Amino acid sequence: DYGNRHTSSQSLRSSLKSTSTISTADLSSSNRKISFSSIEIREYNVTLGDSPTVNGPPIQLDWSYNPEAQIYHLDDYEIVRSTQGIRRSKVEMLMTPSQRTDLLMREVGFSRGEIEKGARQARRAAKQRHRTIVTLGRQPIEEALETTKRRWGKLIGKRQA
Repeated sequence: DYGNRHTSSQSLRSSLKSTSTISTADLSSSNRKISFSSIEIREYNVTLGDSPTVNGPPIQLDWSYNPEAQIYHLDDYEIVRSTQGIRRSKVEMLMTPSQRTDLLMREVGFSRGEIEKGARQARRAAKQRHRTIVTLGRQPIEEALETTKRRWGKLIGKRQA
């Protein structure tokens, strides 16, 4: 409870593998500070994805990763990152369907049949999502019709009783 201003300390561990100590009294004050000392970069494998797409096979990160993570002191990492130039834009990170297919076949080992099956499932899910979006626009009208049906049903039920 943050309203309770006790001063016990808790050790917080971030996904960046840095440890920092913060007291619960600091959480309610305006002088909140947190710092990180190192960064751990993991390389995850990719696999055939399940994201709805109409354009080729989807890919996604797999749960498995290289256990030999790279750990950098945060200041050193920021210096190297700033000297390596501009980061890639979203457009530069896009992959064409043929690039995704090639990656899945050559580097991951999926067969063409598995990739085509995954692409079909993704197209089917994309169509389903599109249908849902279209029908959401009609939802207020359908709710009004249901309300009207219920009211008419109650009126007719009272007349028969």
